[in-house]
Amino acid sequence: MFGKARRMSRLFVGERNRCLLSPLDHGGWLGPVKGLDRPAAIVEQVIAGGANAVLASPGFLRAAEQVLRPDVALVLRVSLTAGLSDRGTQETPVAHLDTALRMDADAVAVSVFFGREGDIDIYRWLADLIQVCEPYEMPVIAEMMPPGDRSFDAGAIAHAARIGMEIGADVIKTNYCGDVAQFAEIVRAVPVPIIVAGGPKTVPETSTLDLVEGAMTAGAAGVAIGRRVWQSDDPAGVTRQIHRIVFG
Repeated sequence: MFGKARRMSRLFVGERNRCLLSPLDHGGWLGPVKGLDRPAAIVEQVIAGGANAVLASPGFLRAAEQVLRPDVALVLRVSLTAGLSDRGTQETPVAHLDTALRMDADAVAVSVFFGREGDIDIYRWLADLIQVCEPYEMPVIAEMMPPGDRSFDAGAIAHAARIGMEIGADVIKTNYCGDVAQFAEIVRAVPVPIIVAGGPKTVPETSTLDLVEGAMTAGAAGVAIGRRVWQSDDPAGVTRQIHRIVFG
């Protein structure tokens, strides 16, 4: 097993090929907030809780290098939101394929926030990146987010996810609509692995474990729960609870 298959096998593990991805990539947007202000410490906690993959920027991963175990998959965030900029409504490219190869990453990740200024520009960059990554068998995770006023609308989620699949992304990361039957239809209509984003603690009004349970029941290949984990008082404990559902 080589190339993309080997990298994907580190992302999706266990008998059912599932992924518990810990997204620690919010620093460019939110700054060094509680939970992200000590990169090595939070990485240690989520790995202790059972996360099998970490999503972060080049600088964050370097800061946590000493605690990253070889068996934990690395997803390199190659685009970041410039939270201090008036134009920071869309992500900006900050790294490329060669960065991922040098860091021995298992995948690269880009986000597209539809409905915000610059969505077509970052969409084009994502499409180009997919083409560049293909000869090197580097998986691309496309975080495809519907417009803000339809963030949890099943039809909008399906459409955004399908766009990512259509341009060749290997994995889609997107929102969970809150309904098992509707999300199961999304999974069937987008035949690549789908990882569900956690989002803020209060949107939608669903507990973290209920969100994970619903998404996995509907056929998601994994979850990427960020703020609901590292904003908690016990990131390792919350991750451990999520792990039981994802891999249980």
